[in-house]
Formats: sequence, C-alpha cells, structure tokens
Amino acid sequence: MTGAHPSPAASAVTTAILLIAASCDTAPPPVHTIHTDSAGIPIVTAVAPLWGPDDGWTIDSEPLLEIGTVSGALEYQFSDVVAAVRLSNGDVVVADRGASELRSYDPAGTFQWRAGRFGQGPGEFEGLDFLGTTTGDSLVTYDETLMRVQLFDARGRVARTFDIRPQRFDSDGAGGTPSPDDLSGPDRAVGVVGRDLIVRFMESADLRTSGVVRWIDERPVAIRLADGTAKDLIVVGGEEVVMRGGRREGRYAFSNYPEFGASAGRVAVIDTDAYSVRVLSPVDGAIERIVRRDVAPREATDAVFEEHLAGILDMVSGAPPEEIDRVQRMWRDFHRAPVLPVLRSIHVDTTGHLWLQPYYVAGADPPPFEIHAPDGSWLGSVSVPPGLQRAFVQYQAPYMEIGADYVLGVWTDELDVQYVRMYRINR
Repeated sequence: MTGAHPSPAASAVTTAILLIAASCDTAPPPVHTIHTDSAGIPIVTAVAPLWGPDDGWTIDSEPLLEIGTVSGALEYQFSDVVAAVRLSNGDVVVADRGASELRSYDPAGTFQWRAGRFGQGPGEFEGLDFLGTTTGDSLVTYDETLMRVQLFDARGRVARTFDIRPQRFDSDGAGGTPSPDDLSGPDRAVGVVGRDLIVRFMESADLRTSGVVRWIDERPVAIRLADGTAKDLIVVGGEEVVMRGGRREGRYAFSNYPEFGASAGRVAVIDTDAYSVRVLSPVDGAIERIVRRDVAPREATDAVFEEHLAGILDMVSGAPPEEIDRVQRMWRDFHRAPVLPVLRSIHVDTTGHLWLQPYYVAGADPPPFEIHAPDGSWLGSVSVPPGLQRAFVQYQAPYMEIGADYVLGVWTDELDVQYVRMYRINR
C-alpha cells in the first residue's frame, strides 16, 4: 500500500507557510538607491548611504604638505591664492592672483620656478582667476579681466594664448541667426574636462520688471583648448534677486543660485533649492544622469537669520564701526526667502565622484560633504579639515582640487594668512 500524496492546493499552502516563516527570520535588504528613467535619462534617487559606520572614507587631520609662511622668503608668501594643482610627478603649481603669477613647488614643497606678472602681454595677467591641468600636465589659466585663456607647459613656459569673447548661442527657433539681444559674456572658469575648459557665461539681456526672479540666466560653455571654439551646454536660471522697474533691488537673503563642477569627463550642475544634480556630457550638453535625494529645505526663521547676520558681521569685524553699522542695516533691509537653500556647492573629483556640500549659514561650521559614486549611488559623508576653503563658483572662493587620494586647496589661519595644503584621502 502506497502512502497518500498531498493535493496541489495543499502543497501551495505549505510552500507559502514556509516562505512566510523564512521571511520572519530574515529582514528584507535595505533600499539604498532607486533607479528610474524618464525620456531616456537615468534618474538615481538616493534613499540611504551605502557605507556602514566603519566603511567610509576619511581625510587625515594633519596635512601631507603645507606651503606658505607668515614671514620669510617671498616665494612662500601668498596674497590671494585662487587655485593649486598637482602634476603627475607630484609637483604643486599655485596661482596667486595678488602677485599675478604661477609658482611651482616640488613634492616636498620646495620652490622651483615662477611665471607671470601683471600686464597684458603673453604670460601676463590682470585678473588671474583659475588654474587647471590638461593632457601632458599642461597648465590652463583663465584671466577674468582680460577674458583670456593661456596654456603653459609644466615648466611655466607659455604655449598658447587666446581670448574668449561674448557669444550669441541661440538660434531664432528655426535654425537661423541668433537674435541680436541674445548675448552671453564669459565670467568664471569652472574646470577642465579633457581638452575643454568649462567657463560660466552670463546672459546680458535678461531683464524682468519686478518681483523675485532668477536673474540673470547662466550657461556653462565648453571652450576647446585647441582652437578656442565655444559650445554651450545648458541654460540655467541665475541667482534669485528682487527686481523693481527693471533694476535689481538690493540682496535677497538666502537666495537660490546654480553651481557647477567639472572633471573626469563630466560637467555637473546643481540648483541649490533642491538636492538634485544634472550630470551633462561636455560634448553636447546632453543630460546623462540626474542624481537626487528627497531633502526638505530648512525654514529661514528669525533665529537663523540672526545667526547668519552674526557670521557676516564677524567677517567685517576689522572694519570701522560705521562700516559695520552700514552692513548690518543693509542686511536687515534685505528681502528674505522663506526657506534656506538645500545645497551650497558641488565638486567632481578626478575619479568622477560627486562631492555635494549642504548649505550652511555664514559663520557656521561647514557640514561634511555628501559623496555620490559616478553612477549616482549615495556612499555617505566625508568631513574636511577645518579652515580649508570650500570653493564656491558663485562666491568666487578659491578652487579646491580633489584627486583619487588627496584634497588640495587653500587653508587660512586665524590671522587670515593663506597656506596651500594637501591632505590624504583614505578610501
């Protein structure tokens, strides 16, 4: 006599019970990232960081290298450093706007050579504002006053020079000649991507009559270093301002604005009113990916404004009393946004990771950077040593270079003396 076999229905019930029992013993894996798609554009929504408590990157508290001095040899004294870059052999080249020159130091920080002076001739600067590197350790500089790009070799010798002029990019809608009113002028360099210098252009014909508006429109433009030709990538709304009768009416406290980053074959654009990044192709400006998180903006309360104002007044504390009083009255008269921006800046490191800086008020300790992998996944947070300037394009702070295993930037002491420092990243 054979044993009885359970019916199909009974087997299904038994299987379901076993699965339910197993699920009670094993928690479902956490959702870190949601990947979706819209019109062919991948959208990465970060939900939780991938790093655990002991998994993240760290940056050493003590620098690997420090260049600078309060007194002593002039080649180690800085007056207005705008950028520093590291070459493939470990040399560090510093751009000092105050001295209108480039200075080179070996990996130990010993001075090697200087190039440049104030002027309009080849190798000279009137408004040295940017330093980057391109193929073969060639040095790329941008002069915002002369609107001029210059390329130097790794020994500081001028290789080529060309001007960037205002451009008309947009057609009339039918592929015809751009409107005479559509004129954009070069403003600040953002970064070097391959053989292109990314420069922020500002529109010059974007006047509106009244209210809180985004003025004026901005666009990152790829300037080919080989021949100086320009390709605009995207148009974004500029800083929030208060307009009245076609004129800007003072400041708009806690305004939103765009920020840009460029490196490792990508251009990144943020609008600070949301935690969202558009990653663009440097070739044609096509959006390759959108990286976002759901982060609610913080309310701009009276207490927050007072904290912000105290930080601003501390920045001008050395000014005469009447000037401090003027600044205080000016800020109290400004219109104020109801909420704070969500983000403050973005950086792209040489490996394609995105470093996002959450917004913070003047005088506050900056929060850690939020790090996203090249595919947009949120890895976690990384703290940067205090005193290292964070480099905002909008506010013309010094640039900061983030490599595979180092951060190189400008560190300022309590006497406002500048030093170039490099810190190790432990990945």
